[in-house]
Amino acid sequence: MKILKVGILALSLSALMGLSAPALAQTALTIPEDVGLSSSRLALIHDAVKIQIDAGQIPGAIVLIARDGKVVYFEAQGVTNVMSKEPLQPDQIFGAADLTKAVISVAAMMLVEDGKLNLDDPVSKYIPEFGRPRQVRVLKPGSPPAPFTALPGPGGPSKEWGEPQYEMEPAARPITVRMLLTHTSGIQIYGVDNGFPRREPTDTLATFVPKLANLPLEYQPGSRWAYSNSLGIEVVARVIEVVSGMNIRQFLQQRLLGPLGMNATDFGVKRDLVARALPFAPGLPLPIAGEVTGFSASAGLWTTVGDYSLFARMLANDGSFNGRQYLKPETVNEMASNQIGPLVLGGYPPMAMPAEGVKFGLGFLRVTIPDVAGTRLLAGSFGWDGGGARRFWAVPEERIAIVSMAPLVGPQAAPLQRTIEAIVMSSIIQP
Repeated sequence: MKILKVGILALSLSALMGLSAPALAQTALTIPEDVGLSSSRLALIHDAVKIQIDAGQIPGAIVLIARDGKVVYFEAQGVTNVMSKEPLQPDQIFGAADLTKAVISVAAMMLVEDGKLNLDDPVSKYIPEFGRPRQVRVLKPGSPPAPFTALPGPGGPSKEWGEPQYEMEPAARPITVRMLLTHTSGIQIYGVDNGFPRREPTDTLATFVPKLANLPLEYQPGSRWAYSNSLGIEVVARVIEVVSGMNIRQFLQQRLLGPLGMNATDFGVKRDLVARALPFAPGLPLPIAGEVTGFSASAGLWTTVGDYSLFARMLANDGSFNGRQYLKPETVNEMASNQIGPLVLGGYPPMAMPAEGVKFGLGFLRVTIPDVAGTRLLAGSFGWDGGGARRFWAVPEERIAIVSMAPLVGPQAAPLQRTIEAIVMSSIIQP
């Protein structure tokens, strides 16, 4: 394998000096032409990022592109935030936000492959409290709509419309593991408060998840798609704990993060990496790995672009990486396939893409009609979004992985992501 000389493509000398030895090993650059990609085309990513920074859309970004498991582009540009002006580094630690959900989904499918978990089992098989009769709340005719909250949680009535009025009806079917992974369970709609219990500082998944058993559902299980931002994947993680006999942190370290070499990734920031970590907003405290006990399976992982790319590269390579098979190719294909049938992705803008051009699999968004979705990615590409500014794609047909992170939360990075997708796909050298 030919390794790019410093400065040929994207990883500058200063960036290289900032990376630890393990990070360097993970992200050694291969000449793009060696894996069928154009160096000159990929170099356009630098200009695309700079345009967005200069326009004030984002303070900075880190972008990594890989094909056949080999990194061909990796660059950090800009600053950690517009106030500090501190340069963004390639090994910066980010809160993975919702990208955590993709990791948990893969962990669940590992247990499916082990024969220990069935996607169509009722959750009550693993968490007995979920066997209680469930109620579905339905807006009364003529009632004001449920108010939207910026962050899911307890909220008051809408000032514009008044308090919504509900009727209750019994759930027609139990919630299954598959429904949780596909966001069709009805357990929580993003941005709408349905009175779910507060998570206390002392709560673990074992103590918190059973509290959700009495939560009224937002719709009949399996009848629609709506993003469960804070709760659905927490239930999946608790199922993993029950089935495996380990807490979710132990399971991930033993089966996925450790073997992949994701050494900077954990629930919280590893204490020796705190200096490299970016809080979700300036001044917010950083959770410390080892001190965190209430593992958030929805958004609790902290990681680097290089680390997360190992996960993305594995998925883009049919579940295999560095000679180890983490998932069978057919399992990856199942996770990336349309699992919601004719249902439409409503109530949440998936990766800032029109819902008509995408579907949802088992933990992943799938591109179905690229032109409608507004992307140059191929149909069958899959990935997910974290906080609007952490994103990954696997393009299985071309064995390409794309990972990008920007130090902010919100949709401002979406235009850049569409541009990166177009550049990467245009860089493929046709035979």
